Amino acid sequence: MKLKRDQITGALLVLIGIIVAFMTSSFSVPFSMSYPGPKALPMIAVIGFIVCGAGIFVESTKSNKEEKVFLVKEGWIRVIVSTVILAVYILAMKYVGYLIATPVICYILTTLYAKGSKSTLKGRLIYTILLTAIIYAVYVYAFGLGVPTGELFG
Repeated sequence: MKLKRDQITGALLVLIGIIVAFMTSSFSVPFSMSYPGPKALPMIAVIGFIVCGAGIFVESTKSNKEEKVFLVKEGWIRVIVSTVILAVYILAMKYVGYLIATPVICYILTTLYAKGSKSTLKGRLIYTILLTAIIYAVYVYAFGLGVPTGELFG
């Protein structure tokens, strides 16, 4: 039996979920409903990774569909460029903080992935601002956590 790409993807998602669960279990802050602490979001992600990964694996195993070509050269270039952009984002968060780095990187990524679609400059800007604001509001107001301010402004 030949392994399908979706089976590998599903298995990797489950494996990543298990690894993150193991890493999160080492947090010494107790998890409670009154204060979920730093374990809450990673554990929600763990559940998502494991459930979705298992679902992808099972669905792919049951399916008899022929696999399509995964990524052509342009797709691999886009994956590499996206990875580099995300690495720059992590570095930028350290120096300029969330409120500057996130909208800039989000706009760059939406522009990169908008090629060939009817995405407008105005639409990408609105999406970037809304996404940044919503994530900020969830972290700061809903969870009572801070976002990185950056060494230059902190």
